[in-house]
Amino acid sequence: MCEYRKECRIWVPDREASEQQRRKNMQVYKQENIQKIKSELNTLRLRYLNLLSKIFGLSEKLKEEKAKEYLHHGVGRRLEVIERCIENIFSIFPIEREKLLRHEELIDVAINLHAFFVNIFGLLDNLAWVLIHEKRLAGTIDKKKIGLFKKETKEKFPSKFRQYLDSGPIKIWHDQYLINYRDALSHRIPLYVPPQTLNTEQKKKVEQIENKITDCIRSQDFDVLDKLSNEQKNIGSICPFFIHALSENKYVVLHAQLIADFNTIEKIVEKYCETFLG
Repeated sequence: MCEYRKECRIWVPDREASEQQRRKNMQVYKQENIQKIKSELNTLRLRYLNLLSKIFGLSEKLKEEKAKEYLHHGVGRRLEVIERCIENIFSIFPIEREKLLRHEELIDVAINLHAFFVNIFGLLDNLAWVLIHEKRLAGTIDKKKIGLFKKETKEKFPSKFRQYLDSGPIKIWHDQYLINYRDALSHRIPLYVPPQTLNTEQKKKVEQIENKITDCIRSQDFDVLDKLSNEQKNIGSICPFFIHALSENKYVVLHAQLIADFNTIEKIVEKYCETFLG
């Protein structure tokens, strides 16, 4: 049975229609940056295990069982999911891949991207709840005000850790990036990697095909529809970005951002453990 999905694509204005020029215009990474990202990817599992070791070290210092539970089964589990999501996305969509992703691969990337964001946000909340339970503050603070970056929770931390959370790079990462994409995922338009990028000529061709596909659907000419859909799938170049709403034009480079987000979480967890361990 024919299955047609009219998906959003990124259009890249391009005066030169040649393949060589298109690749040049769409090049996101320099070769040295590709190697750096791949190098960090190769150390990801070890860094996750090092963080897990720090978490276990902190757990030994905690007195409240509920705090230990949130640390082990909250922070610990989420860290592993975050690490695995990155591994999965890089496996499906290697940074140097040029062949367009199949629809099933795009969906698998989206699934892992969704889990990645949900668990980053959840991990930060788990860290807040570890503090709340360890200090026996549960019930004294409105649950809606418990969060690592929320004022009512932050003021319970030592000043050094509060200053770190309020520092420019971390605050911008949380307020302008993480909240925006997490809220879009939960309440507005879910995150996804567009199926392809199109230059001006390719955009016109795709629009022509989509008009023909619409006619085929109306006439129930499914044999021609299949051929048109397959033709459409092979137009354009692979998209190295993720986005939620096209109308907001908030494109983020996929591979580099995944690594950067893990680096940020790694630093937050390390600083958090140092705060408790003194």
